[in-house]
Amino acid sequence: MISLKEKLRKARQSLSLVARLVIAAAIVTLIIWKYKDLVNIDVRALIASASSVAAAVGMILGVYFVKSIVFVVPASMIYVAVGLAFPMWQALLINSAGIIIELCVTWCLGRLLGGDNVAKILSKSKKGQKLLNIENGTKYPAFFGIRFLPLFPIDVVSLFMGTTTMKFLPYLLLSFGGIMPRVVLFTILGDKIYDLIPMKYTITAALIIVVIIIAVSIVKYAIKVARGDNWEYEPITLSRRDIILDTDIGPDSDDAGALAVLLALMKREDMAPLGVVNCTSNKNSNGVLRAILNYCGFYNVPISQTERDGFLETSSDYAAIVNEKYMSDAGKFEVEHSLDFYKKALKEAQDDSVVIVSIGMLNNIAELTEKYPDLVKKKVHALVAMAGKFPEGTEFNIKQDVEAAQFVFDNFPCPVICTGYEVGEKIITGFDGDENANTDNPVYDCYLFHNTGDKKSGRVSNRSWDLTAVQFAVEGCGDFYKMSHRVKITVDADGANTAENDRTSDRYYLKLKAKPETVAQYLNSLLSQCRHTPHAEE
Repeated sequence: MISLKEKLRKARQSLSLVARLVIAAAIVTLIIWKYKDLVNIDVRALIASASSVAAAVGMILGVYFVKSIVFVVPASMIYVAVGLAFPMWQALLINSAGIIIELCVTWCLGRLLGGDNVAKILSKSKKGQKLLNIENGTKYPAFFGIRFLPLFPIDVVSLFMGTTTMKFLPYLLLSFGGIMPRVVLFTILGDKIYDLIPMKYTITAALIIVVIIIAVSIVKYAIKVARGDNWEYEPITLSRRDIILDTDIGPDSDDAGALAVLLALMKREDMAPLGVVNCTSNKNSNGVLRAILNYCGFYNVPISQTERDGFLETSSDYAAIVNEKYMSDAGKFEVEHSLDFYKKALKEAQDDSVVIVSIGMLNNIAELTEKYPDLVKKKVHALVAMAGKFPEGTEFNIKQDVEAAQFVFDNFPCPVICTGYEVGEKIITGFDGDENANTDNPVYDCYLFHNTGDKKSGRVSNRSWDLTAVQFAVEGCGDFYKMSHRVKITVDADGANTAENDRTSDRYYLKLKAKPETVAQYLNSLLSQCRHTPHAEE
């Protein structure tokens, strides 16, 4: 039975395809209908035929609008024509308004049509590769340089940037600032070069290219919809799905940081985790989990643990210390068995309403999948797992239980998105040593006692493998990550994993899109929100 959310997702895809077809048809119709006028356009004649100054300005802005859609009118010709028809300061204002219209419309068109085809075309030339190397709009100086130097037509760059993650305001300001110097030059230059450009042939070639790009983009999108290739993870901030965290907290301190990040995000969304599951046999780790949950004000979130004996039971150098400090009155308290918790929680959940985030070994997930595959398929939307190294390599969580990883990747009945070793390796997060902020903070103590950082100064840090997993699960790709194409993930007997493109698979892995320092700054801001929240009875 298809869930309501899945039906809505497919409806959105269909509406998106219809919208693209309508807009593409409108553009092509305009090109065909006004082909003769476009290839023979004379901006000077348009201005001369206007009945008033206001009408002339309206015509000019209309030309800018048309140019932004069909890419056929050389910008320099507009600058020159306006410069001849109006006093210089008025001409500059009119051209500035037109450029803003052009930048906005073409950027939106890029957002709508997507950039796969544009990227392929650009990658075939050295200049195109320079544009692609802007790294999704994060290198502002490089982008400004491309705008300042006329390496590409304005609209080609705008169309491409509409497919990247650069925020609109920086895009607009950098574009405008880079283009304006030559606008001023051409506005005051006059008509000395106006007749040197073969307008008719230039526009004809541009019209043909535009029609081809639009047709290929629409066909590719339709194929993706038909094949299901365009599945996208819907973050919890939008879907409001429940989340379960499955962790091996103990061998590393980033599990504690990941739980803190998750709780900070849950507070922001006015939500709570459905539960936290310990995939190791270390009972002290249960105390650490309860200490962090209580510290952050999540007193009622249940904890459960694997029934497995002797699994990473003594692998932590901080669990016993933190448990003793914060849970001395409870000691090694008993918790529910993980399989019982999963079964109960999923049975009570709505269809397609749960996201499981695994930041440890996959033993609990494998057991759940083996015992209750139909329940998982019906209730779980996706599994986000900090597991593997991509596109190939070895990683701790998989190496510790190879058979569980093999079983999950081969049999888990819902999409799996992996945040690999390489994603969090260079993202360093932690605490700055502020004694007032870190007093009686169990998360800080996990970092402090996990033999990392400068203990003398109180500054402690760790790589952020697990933090990226929970942050992605809640907030999605955003400006930080992007998902791979569909891949088949294979784990060999030694624990090494590989990922190969497979359109029939529903496995993916994340790629880091932003600079590690940028992601680290954001994650640290979430860690800093980890503050004691008193219980209602305190």
